[in-house]
Amino acid sequence: MDEHRLKCFVAVYEQGSVSAAAERLHMTQPPLSILLRKLEDELGVNLFDRSGHRLVPTATGELFYLRAKALQANLQAMRRELRETAQGSRGTVHIGCATAASLFIMPRVMEQLLASAMKITVHVHEGETGYLLQRLRERSLDLVICRSQFAAPELQNQEVMNEPLRVALPPQHPLCGQAQIALGALRAERFLLHSSLLGTGISDMLLRACQEAGFTPEVAYWGVETLPMLLMVQKGLGVAFAPDSFAQLGVQGLPVLVPLADAKLRTHLNMIWPRGHALPPAAERLKELILAQCLPPPTCAQAKGPAQVPEA
Repeated sequence: MDEHRLKCFVAVYEQGSVSAAAERLHMTQPPLSILLRKLEDELGVNLFDRSGHRLVPTATGELFYLRAKALQANLQAMRRELRETAQGSRGTVHIGCATAASLFIMPRVMEQLLASAMKITVHVHEGETGYLLQRLRERSLDLVICRSQFAAPELQNQEVMNEPLRVALPPQHPLCGQAQIALGALRAERFLLHSSLLGTGISDMLLRACQEAGFTPEVAYWGVETLPMLLMVQKGLGVAFAPDSFAQLGVQGLPVLVPLADAKLRTHLNMIWPRGHALPPAAERLKELILAQCLPPPTCAQAKGPAQVPEA
């Protein structure tokens, strides 16, 4: 049995005669009658009572009509879903995210997805950067957004967030009222830092800056996530460092975040995906959506391309 036979049977059932169904299907009556007989022979049942002037569906014909309509609807839905999947407007995407990406990038992206007609399900995975990148190489993740900066020939990087660092101070700290703080003013503090086992992260940049300021800080804690370290700061266990966006969270129980005076102390989020092979369509659409949300629009000069050198 094929879809064409189903379509012909449904037309005969709904029109009530072979001639009317043939006209609807843009075919002649004899081939349609033969097709209907072959369908009944294949099924081993009579679908219509032909004793009168009009075809009357039998009980098996009534049941077959219901099943045929359901099959047609399922086939149409399958074609639509396959088309949407191929176009990237339907599918499932697995993305590894640093905390900041989950807090400040993915909510905006999900708003865009919900406002669109796309039916993309996003699975967010969290963990240490090395673990996420290993899963990316194994293709159990489609994309990763992390803070580490590194070069790997098999992976492609694109910066999606760039912001200044702030220092988190315990309650009643004498520097809390400052508009900004020089790193050297923190030489007597215990530092709570992010571990960076892979590439260059926030801590590597801070430790270099401390050395340039003439001191080596006492590091009391190495952690992976920013929020637990901020809670430790609130308990007076040391000072920590967080991106500027964390100051906009508005969550009670977090410490004061004061800008650092050194404008070079900035942190980056990078989106990473495999180089050399195409992403699944839905992952490609999500990647484009993230880039559109995070990257600034091109300037007029960028839009026009590189300047042309006039010929002599």
